[in-house]
This record gives sequence, C-alpha cells and structure tokens, in this order.
Amino acid sequence: MFPVLFHWKFLTLHTYGLFAALAFLSGSFFTGRWGRRWGVDPAAVSDATVAMLLGGLAGARLLYVGVHFSEFAAAPLDVFKIWRGGLMWHGCLLGGGAAGFFQARRKGWGIGLFADVFAPAVALAQAVGRTGCFFAGCCYGRACGRPWAVTFRNPDGLAPTGLPLHPTQLYDAGLNGLIFGALIFLAGHPRFRPGSGRSAALYLALAALARLAVEPFRGDDRGILFGAVSATQVIAAGFAVGALWFLAARRPLP
Repeated sequence: MFPVLFHWKFLTLHTYGLFAALAFLSGSFFTGRWGRRWGVDPAAVSDATVAMLLGGLAGARLLYVGVHFSEFAAAPLDVFKIWRGGLMWHGCLLGGGAAGFFQARRKGWGIGLFADVFAPAVALAQAVGRTGCFFAGCCYGRACGRPWAVTFRNPDGLAPTGLPLHPTQLYDAGLNGLIFGALIFLAGHPRFRPGSGRSAALYLALAALARLAVEPFRGDDRGILFGAVSATQVIAAGFAVGALWFLAARRPLP
C-alpha cells in the first residue's frame, strides 16, 4: 500500500507512525470523555494514559524479544533497536495493564473502574492502529483467492508483493471496531456498568476470540510453539480463558 506518506529531504512521515499517533490520540481523547462520564478526573486519566503508553511499548518489545529470542542472542543490544524486529500486541496489553494497575493504586482508584474506563479506548486504538498496519504491510495475511484479497505492490512495505493476500489487518480493525461499539452499548446494562471490571473482562474475551479467529489467516511470522500453533494463539487462548472465567465467576474487581 503506502508505507511512506510523505518524504522530503531528511523528513519522512511513515503511514504506520501517523496511525500509531492517531490511535494514541483517539484513545486518549475518548478515555477522557468516557472517564468524566463515570466520575474519573480527566487529568488523572491523562497521567495514566502516558504511563500505560510507556509500559505498553516496553511490554510489547519484551514479549517480541522473548518469542524471537534466538534472533537477539548474538546481538543483545538489538533489543533496544525497536525499528529492527517488532512489537507484540499482547505484550502491550500486559505492560500497559501493569503500568495502569500501579497508577490506579497510586491514585486510589478502584481497579475495576480504572479497567472498565480504559477498555473501550483500547479497542478503539487497536482498530485505528491496525489500519496503519494495513498501509505499512505488516501483520499481513496468507495467500487468498477471494474477491476481497489485497495485493501489495510497494517494495518498501513489509508484505510480500505481487501476491493476493487476506487483508488480516482490516479483519482485525473491523472486529475491534465492533468490540468498541459493543462495550459502549453494554455500558448501560447494570452488569457491565463501569466499576466491576466486567466490561474490561468482556473486552479481553472478545479481543482474544477475535484474534483467534483472524490468526489462521495470518501469513507473517509470530513464533511457533509446540510445532503447530503460534505464540500469539497460545497467549490469546490464555487471555480468553481467564477473562471468561472472571465473567462466569460474577465477582467484581476491588
């Protein structure tokens, strides 16, 4: 597609970078308004958002390095070169969630309220970010013979060129957009009213199931475990089981 949106002399604007910034800004803007609706101070939300961004980037990189450890064993300093290799979304969730947990404790918020306020914004940011993946060609799909297949032709992108592929980035973006809408709609239901942690658990369950649904169509390397499944599938399955168990237990977060 269009991995580079603009280039002039020493200035280059990568499309993925633009969408990553849009994902952060849209998530932050929405969380501020959504948190105000449920009694959370917007300034506190802004502080937590920055902490979660930094924690998420660290977690996403560390998980990627862990899954692809053999690539970094001979050159450990390459761990810090995030422009070489990549990031993993589930690591972002773990790292950002941990940073958010400590921030919530420091501010004296209830963990359930904190998690529920941020959950829809995470789905929104994921939908926007995956659109950026589509333009960059990363997270590309397997060969596809369907009418909606996409053929990448720009050699600067990360996807194989000249081959019709599943637009897995758009699958992910669309599913996360639906999850975002579902969380907003269900917030009016007593069971999923922000504060119990159930809305966040529902996000984790739906996002994990969506990832498991898209994963068979992915064509990029995500690390193979047990000779048959990707590391992403194992992690997503763990997220789904944990989130569904929490929803079934009917016990709110403190």
